[in-house]
Amino acid sequence: MAQAAGQVDFSAGDGHGYVLSRGHTAACRLNLQSYLWKDALGFNIHPCIHLGFAPCIADIASGTGLWLIDVARSLEGAQLDGFDIDLTQAPHQRWLPPNISMTRLDIFEDIPDNLVGKYDLVHARLLVGVVQQADPVSILQKFLKMLKPGGYLQWDDLDFINMRVKRVSSEMPTPAFDQLREMIWSHGGYDWLLKLADLATRSGFVDAKIHLYGDRDDLVRAFNDQHLMTMDEFALYLTGIGKKDEALAFHKVVENAYQESLNGAAICIPRVVCTGRKPLDESTD
Repeated sequence: MAQAAGQVDFSAGDGHGYVLSRGHTAACRLNLQSYLWKDALGFNIHPCIHLGFAPCIADIASGTGLWLIDVARSLEGAQLDGFDIDLTQAPHQRWLPPNISMTRLDIFEDIPDNLVGKYDLVHARLLVGVVQQADPVSILQKFLKMLKPGGYLQWDDLDFINMRVKRVSSEMPTPAFDQLREMIWSHGGYDWLLKLADLATRSGFVDAKIHLYGDRDDLVRAFNDQHLMTMDEFALYLTGIGKKDEALAFHKVVENAYQESLNGAAICIPRVVCTGRKPLDESTD
C-alpha cells in the first residue's frame, strides 16, 4: 500500500539494497559529491590516522573511484583496492593508476580469505543507504577482519540528527525544505550514525571516535543542490520499484525546495567521520 504523501520518507526504500541509480547522471552526482566532501573535510584520510610507507588500503563502496584516485596522488607506494557490489560506475582498469584495483565485493557476504588481515586502513563512505535494520555491527566486524593488527578504520557518513534548514533570514518561510528534512530524517531511522564509535567498540575496535563536520557558508548551496539531486535520484528508483505515488511526492517536494533555494534557503546535512583501530593484540578482538 502506498504511503500518504505527508508520511512518505526515505524509509520507502528500506529492504531494497542500494536505492540510487547506476547510470552516467548518477556517476556525475557521485563525482560532485566526492569533490565537495574533500573540500568540506579538508582531507581524504583523517589526520589521526598514521600510515607507514607503502600502506595497503581498502575502499568500500568505491563508486566512481575518485577517493582512491585522489589518495594515490599523495601516498607514495600505497596499494589501493576498491570494492563495490557494482563496478559499472568505475573507470576501466586500464585508465586507473597501476597501484589501484577495483573488485566486486558484497559486504553482506563472507570476506574472501585473501582479504583477511590484509589492510592498514579500511575506508568506507555513505553506507547509510545499505545498512540493514539500523544495525551496522556485522559490517564493522567484516572491516575488522580485513584489517591487520593495529590497522585503522575510517567510516564517513551523514549526520541526520543535526540536519537543518539554513536560511538567509530567520523569518523566511521554507515549507518545502521543512518537509524535505522530515522525509530524509525518516523518524530517526538513521540516528545510529552518531553512535558509530560505540558500535565500533562493541564490534572489537579500540580508540573509536566520532568527528563532526558542518557546512561552510561557501559550500551550502553546492551541497544543497547535490542533496536535491540525490533525492530526485531516489524518487526515480522508487518509480522503478513500483512506488509511483511515493516517487511523485519526493519529486514535488524537491521541485518546491529548489524554488525556495533561489531565495536563500538550503538543506544542510553535516558529515560524521568515525575512526578506530584494530587491537594490536588480536586475542582482544
